[in-house]
Amino acid sequence: MKIEFKIWAIYFTTILFSVYIHEFGHCIPAWTHGYWAVPTPAKEYISNAVAMDLKQYISLGGVIGSILVSLIVIFLYLNKTYRINPAILAGVIAIPGMYTLRFILSGRGHDATEFQEAQSALGLSYSGHSLDWIFLILFIFGVVVWIIKSKPHYKIIGRLSIGFVLTFIFVVGLQVINNAIFDPILQAK
Repeated sequence: MKIEFKIWAIYFTTILFSVYIHEFGHCIPAWTHGYWAVPTPAKEYISNAVAMDLKQYISLGGVIGSILVSLIVIFLYLNKTYRINPAILAGVIAIPGMYTLRFILSGRGHDATEFQEAQSALGLSYSGHSLDWIFLILFIFGVVVWIIKSKPHYKIIGRLSIGFVLTFIFVVGLQVINNAIFDPILQAK
């Protein structure tokens, strides 16, 4: 039971870390251009005075952060073997998985216009779904790597179902708690 709790704690900590890296990625272009920006565990707060063309790169920064942290963890998972590796891999691909679920259910992987702005920064169609597909591929790649390396048994389906529900609750809760704490402090800046 103690090891089970540790694995779940590592999993949720990894989700928190990957979301923070995503938000940190948004802030880097703002900082390099001299604008005020603060990354929090589930949202970035950036000066309202940012130029529109810079907003595209700010959006792209978060996407790059998510993709890089996912690819690095997948690479490490393939090359190092530790008992906690599956929990870390699952935690890092949970966010691309959530973007994919949102894409399937609502037609967009991210709320607002973040993916569209990031696509514009890359020279891709603003109204297209390039980043939605990239996150879908990233999620599937992470799952396939996990399946090939760990060779799970059919018994894992129950744990994956529980993990899916808990992940959904955790991500929604993280956003709600983050906004309740930081919106009053940082929104008006």
